[in-house]
Amino acid sequence: MPAGRGVKKLTERRASGGGGAGASKNAAARGFTLIELVTVLVVSGILAAVTLPRFFSPSAFAAAGFAAEVRAGLSHARTVAFASGCDIRATLTSAAFTLQRWVGGTSCNDHAGTLTTLIRVGGGSYAEPVPANVAITGGALYFDTLGRPYSDATGLLLTATLVLDIGGELARVYPETGLVN
Repeated sequence: MPAGRGVKKLTERRASGGGGAGASKNAAARGFTLIELVTVLVVSGILAAVTLPRFFSPSAFAAAGFAAEVRAGLSHARTVAFASGCDIRATLTSAAFTLQRWVGGTSCNDHAGTLTTLIRVGGGSYAEPVPANVAITGGALYFDTLGRPYSDATGLLLTATLVLDIGGELARVYPETGLVN
C-alpha cells in the first residue's frame, strides 16, 4: 500500500467518527459509561444511608448544643470565681445545669450560707433545663477564688479530671487549673 493512501483512509475514518483511535474520543464526549453510573449511585446510596439518620435525630443536635453550653458555663463559673473572689458552684443533674454562689453567710465563701443562682450578662438566670432525650452523667463542683475546681461533696481539691457525659458529648474539668474543654 502506498504511504499516501493509508494516511487518507485514517483521516477519513476519524472525521466520520467510525472505529479506530478517534472512536474513543467521541464515545467519551457522549457521557458516562454504565459502570461509572452504577458506581456513583452505589456510593451515593451508602453516603445517604450513613448521614441521613443524623439529620432526623434532633437529640444528637440537642446534646451537642447543650454540651457546648455546659462547657461555656463552666468556663464562665471559673472566670467569675477568679474575678469576684467568691466560690462559684456548678451542678449538672439529669434535670438541669445551674451556676450558683453562696450568700447570707459571713462571706461569699461561707458554704453555710444559702445558694443563689447566677444571673447571665444579658439577663436571665444560669439554670438551664436538660433537653429531652439527652442522657446525663452529671456532677457538682465549685471553683475557688483562684479558679481551682473542688468536689462539692467532699470539699476537696479535684485530683483527677472530672468528665461530664452529656448525651455522648464530653465536658472535662481538669484538676488544679480548672481548665474546661
